[in-house]
Amino acid sequence: MSAPTGGTHPEAKGLYPWLDRRYGITPLIEFLKHKEVPIGSHSMIWYYLGGITLFFFTIQLVSGVLLLAYYQAGESTSYESIRFITTKVPFGWLVRSMHCWSAHLMILSLVTHMLSTMVLKAYRPPRELTWITGFLLFAFALGFGFSGYLLPWNELAFFATAVGTDSMKAVPGIGEWLLQVMRGGTDVSINTLYRFFALHVVVLPLLTVGIVAFHLIFIQRQGMAAPMAHDKPGRGMKFFPDFALRDLLLWLVCLIALASLAVFLPYGPGIPGMEWELGKKANPLAPAYPGIKPEWYFLWVYQLLKEFPAHLFGMEGSQAAIALVSVLFAVWALVPWLDRDARSNRASPAFTDLAMAALVFLAYLTLKAWDIGGGEGPLPDVRAVARACAYWGLVVAAATVVFRFAMGSARFFDFTAAAALQIVLHGFLGVSYLAAGAIAVLLLAVSLGVRMLRSRNAARATVGGAPR
Repeated sequence: MSAPTGGTHPEAKGLYPWLDRRYGITPLIEFLKHKEVPIGSHSMIWYYLGGITLFFFTIQLVSGVLLLAYYQAGESTSYESIRFITTKVPFGWLVRSMHCWSAHLMILSLVTHMLSTMVLKAYRPPRELTWITGFLLFAFALGFGFSGYLLPWNELAFFATAVGTDSMKAVPGIGEWLLQVMRGGTDVSINTLYRFFALHVVVLPLLTVGIVAFHLIFIQRQGMAAPMAHDKPGRGMKFFPDFALRDLLLWLVCLIALASLAVFLPYGPGIPGMEWELGKKANPLAPAYPGIKPEWYFLWVYQLLKEFPAHLFGMEGSQAAIALVSVLFAVWALVPWLDRDARSNRASPAFTDLAMAALVFLAYLTLKAWDIGGGEGPLPDVRAVARACAYWGLVVAAATVVFRFAMGSARFFDFTAAAALQIVLHGFLGVSYLAAGAIAVLLLAVSLGVRMLRSRNAARATVGGAPR
């Protein structure tokens, strides 16, 4: 009797044949053997970013479970349990440090992964839902960072959470209600801690694991995005064992790097937004902690809120800022449908430029939030900060241009030029941030309009000159 195609012999004995007959493991192995990773002129490193992000998320889960064995949420236990973990539990300080470092590295790799997806146009059909699940994972990662920040119940986390949740009041219509839902009352209290604890260890992990599962299913079902039609693909690399072993080796390198950072910098690099020394226990009656800043991945929103005036166009400045942030996130989520050229498998330099301009935009606001060049005093020199950050912002813009030339990308730099123009007007000429942005957007609209007009005229000329 011959064995069924793609399976073990029906009379074969042993654990593997027994499992294979019931769950069809052999067809899965055959699928992995024949699966290939497309190779083109682009660098293969982009394909490893998703795996790196998954690795850091796995570290988050494992280290989080270990911390949860000793952590006790409560007004008189949260701070004390974290102190006990870091001072009494063997290697507890190391586990907590790896948990904190992996959180930051996960978000960094996730942001880089999304930018690379835009550059490679890996969101084009039929992978729109893969992009949406990735966008949801990015939102959940931010939620993990925000909810986990309060759990040590120390002074810095308490007042940073108070500042962060206070921005919810800017949401039109439901701001006050949303604020009370998040805090469990009008102020940050132990009720806030309980809600953030439940969100951090139950709600977000369940949602994230579910979305990760869908994300991986989509990738396995559709495969990794091949190069664009204008980029001739080469031969594919076998996913198993060639790509899988390389991915595993990279995970090992990331583990070594993570462990080294956790050992030599157990409390972070010591810059605002990347420090987790326990410090003093939270005291709601104490004056606000000086120099409160959120985590580095929220710094751009923090700075953007500061750039808006108290009132703008009949709205509160904070409401206008939150509305702008909402629009930017909506555009980011809808990129697969907005990029019509990529949907038609044509070169799409405009959206590559949009991704680079977003990077410049975020970098400049983040640098300003760090008060770079503002001096050593308690109140930094605002003009000096804007000027110093403008130099660095232009360096970032120049780096994106060099990167695109190195990739052989088409020469479309309208969005990056607009972002650089805003930096120059605000940082060097003293124009307010919003006015500089308005000027840059207006000139960008004119530039895009001229491009569209030229493209339309060229199309008409081609049709008119075509033989009939």
